Amino acid sequence: RATSGRARDLSPVRPSCGAMRPAPDAAVDCDSPGAKRTRVDWPKNVKGPCISVLMPCRDAMPWLPDCVSSVLAQVGLEGDGGLELIVVDDGSVDGSLEWLLRCAEALEERTHAGLGNQTTEAPSCTTHVKFASKSVGHAFPADRLAWEPDKLTALTVTQVVANARPENKLKVLTVHAFGPSGQGLALNRAFQNATAALIGEMESDDLRPPDCFFQLKNALRTHDTWDGVTSSVKLIGWDRPGMSRWMEWQNSLATPELMRKGRFLEIPAMRGAGLYRRLAMDKMATTRDDQGGGAQNPYRDLWEVSGRVQDCAHLEDPDYKSKNRIAERPNGWWPVDADFWQRWFAENLTAGKLNKPLYFWRQYPAQSTRTHDRCGLHRLRKCKAYFLVKPGGPCYGKAVQVWGTGDTLAAWTLDLRDALVTRLKSTLKIGTEISNELESAIRNSIQPIEYKPGAPVSWAMLRAEDAKSINAVLALSQRLPETAENHGYDREKCDVPIRLFSFGMEKARQKVKSTFRGGVDEQ
Repeated sequence: RATSGRARDLSPVRPSCGAMRPAPDAAVDCDSPGAKRTRVDWPKNVKGPCISVLMPCRDAMPWLPDCVSSVLAQVGLEGDGGLELIVVDDGSVDGSLEWLLRCAEALEERTHAGLGNQTTEAPSCTTHVKFASKSVGHAFPADRLAWEPDKLTALTVTQVVANARPENKLKVLTVHAFGPSGQGLALNRAFQNATAALIGEMESDDLRPPDCFFQLKNALRTHDTWDGVTSSVKLIGWDRPGMSRWMEWQNSLATPELMRKGRFLEIPAMRGAGLYRRLAMDKMATTRDDQGGGAQNPYRDLWEVSGRVQDCAHLEDPDYKSKNRIAERPNGWWPVDADFWQRWFAENLTAGKLNKPLYFWRQYPAQSTRTHDRCGLHRLRKCKAYFLVKPGGPCYGKAVQVWGTGDTLAAWTLDLRDALVTRLKSTLKIGTEISNELESAIRNSIQPIEYKPGAPVSWAMLRAEDAKSINAVLALSQRLPETAENHGYDREKCDVPIRLFSFGMEKARQKVKSTFRGGVDEQ
């Protein structure tokens, strides 16, 4: 479980983001009504990078050199200190780590030789439109967008160094993964070594248009109520209609409010496409110990290890035994992306989205998004159930109805009930064993209702179902300990059930919205 690492350019630097250029004209959606106002000061004339880009890496050849080059070649940041790309390798056996170390050494040699002070081809504000046009999809030759390894000749270290902007830096670290994945652990290690006030991400087989971080940074400057900003995503490589439909839906969530509402349907944005304020990432983080000391860990990496859910990104407490984490112990495991966005919105953080493809996501048959059990629909459902019933979630302390049909209805009901049982055990400090009567009362507070979109629902049926749900919650509240704090169930406020409609297809959801008696409020 110990971590070890080698680094380049790890001298401590004060976080900064430097002086900002005026934002270019862009079609950016405004904040949602009632959005919180959190003015963030942007320090100027402070030495250091304005953006830290975090990149986990494991066996990323032959795409890794193109990926690294696309980040180190970012333009528009030279007046603000450039960026630092922090790559953390967690056990590559395909030569990725060795290539990264050679690249870092060559960049360092270039700087020492005095070649890092060149200022040619640095864009000014007036050249922004030129680079923005490249961001639409013409920044890379067609052969660099392939997914077949045998069709891509990796860039050499010499080529990457020649393309790199002198103000952009590379750090290389390593970690030893705990459990089956090192992704979250690598991201946390990179974050702990980041020095900038803005945090970006990058997957080690994807590409960035040449001015993407310039545009994202300016969007945060313009929208000071946004805690982070993402962009539309362009798919490259293996073309499949199902993934294209999903990405079309995700890209359509173009406002903070649409992203917030969409989180219980699917992942509302690609996390790696974003740029986040450091203060927001600090809010997401958990500490090493109960006293609040130690390194910050904003990422979780949940897996089932030896029959028990563990956080493989948190070496000091993977089992959630510390007092400040025990109540957050999940009852399932799911992808890092899904977990990140649910926790982001649970912390009342806001993210905007630029309607421009500033991230190129490479598709290929063997990627974990398509093949791994952790990314299956059943895992995503457990994630959503966990956050629906946790404190602050829309279903916590409420009478809950699940409207649906067949296996989908049964699965949603089971996962919500399991999540609520786990939640109340930890909140009430009941322990691992509870009485059969109390567990039955907890489960009955979530009622399944067989329903097909468009089926007639009378007011009499609604009143009967609502009365059944309210009585179930009142029965639960009477069984909960009188001295329990923060369990969320108020006997005086259980008269309005929450209705969840478990339909994955957009056509079915639209039919529910247009026909259901009493209307539907999308949360």
